[in-house]
Amino acid sequence: MKRILAVLAALILAVFALTACSDNNDSSDNDSADHDGMAMTSMPMTSMPTSMSMPSMPLGMSTPGASSMGIVISGFQYSTPESVMPGQVLTIQNNDTVEHSVTSDTAGLFNEDIEAGETETITVPNEPGTYTFHCTYHPSMHGTLTVK
Repeated sequence: MKRILAVLAALILAVFALTACSDNNDSSDNDSADHDGMAMTSMPMTSMPTSMSMPSMPLGMSTPGASSMGIVISGFQYSTPESVMPGQVLTIQNNDTVEHSVTSDTAGLFNEDIEAGETETITVPNEPGTYTFHCTYHPSMHGTLTVK
């Protein structure tokens, strides 16, 4: 009788062990409510490398041939692309804490006010050339767009 009880106990322990192992190794999403309500495959966003979550180059900084970047206003200065294409829609990002403008020195070409921390767009002139602009709120701010 003792032998039957020992075999039966061993069999029950083996069943429990196999059941526990199979629950922990189950990769299906059917048990995602287990484990205190968290799916085993979830990963917090904080574990993402910063190189994946942050751009490697600030918006508007230029590299040779990078005409798709926009104008960035920061520290009461403009950063512009090396060149832009005729008729291109160009993004302007104001990273300062005050309103600025991007106003063409040639009347009527473009004039956009950009609130602090906001983004706006302008359409670049269709004719190739060099176009200077300024901020109507801060006379010391000047920039140049080269349209190629």
